[in-house]
Amino acid sequence: MRETELDEVFDTDYEYFMSSGHDPQFNGKEADLAIRAGRLEPGMRVLDAACGYGRIGLELARRGIDVHGVDRNPALVASARTRAGRESLPADFDTADLRELTAAGAYDAALVWFTSFGYGSDADSRVILANLCTALRPGGRLLLDILNPAQQRALSAGRPQLGLQRVGSDFMLDEVTYDVTRSRLESRRTVVRDHALRECRWSLRMLEPSELEQWLGEAGFVDVQFLGDDGHPFAPTHRRLLAVARTPGPRTAPDDRRR
Repeated sequence: MRETELDEVFDTDYEYFMSSGHDPQFNGKEADLAIRAGRLEPGMRVLDAACGYGRIGLELARRGIDVHGVDRNPALVASARTRAGRESLPADFDTADLRELTAAGAYDAALVWFTSFGYGSDADSRVILANLCTALRPGGRLLLDILNPAQQRALSAGRPQLGLQRVGSDFMLDEVTYDVTRSRLESRRTVVRDHALRECRWSLRMLEPSELEQWLGEAGFVDVQFLGDDGHPFAPTHRRLLAVARTPGPRTAPDDRRR
């Protein structure tokens, strides 16, 4: 996907529809999963990579975790800042492209949540993984939350898979097909909001666990594990795939760094 296409897909319309559909109970459940899987603790410095409007990062901050969110869309970053400021949460947000992330050893953990990985080329995705590995302290953990590729192939076989989000009379509709030759989901998105119609497209790389494990290893991560969206070991029946990996070396506890 070109940068302009990505900005059309993840914009204020995306926030409008998705924030309406994700209630506090849903967000809290996802934050609890991230905390368990990543062994996150209050006081840890955690990178929320491709943070969007801060949905998951703000939930972690409410639990005492020091969150730094980055996203390429300035409007979404501004929204996340506003949300954090309203509650005086330990979270800050900046506009940044993950392909150009230069932090070195700055974080105890990083998460790329809710299908925020794989929209660019394979080369871009590999650069992002390498940058995330560099950004983590020794023993730091990465949480990478993506769709289960096996289920997506099955659901998208034949006619398009439809995904609909509604807010009153407004709606956002994704018509998704699976391109087996490129291992990518291809979608046409139709948005109707305030009686205005627009269309955009997105393309998402589907990675099998074995391929993702290889990419993570080549980026410098070790001890790759796969969980389902319920936190149990991954199975083909899970809707989502959560990869958990760490950087080499023992983790430094938050209290140790303050001494």
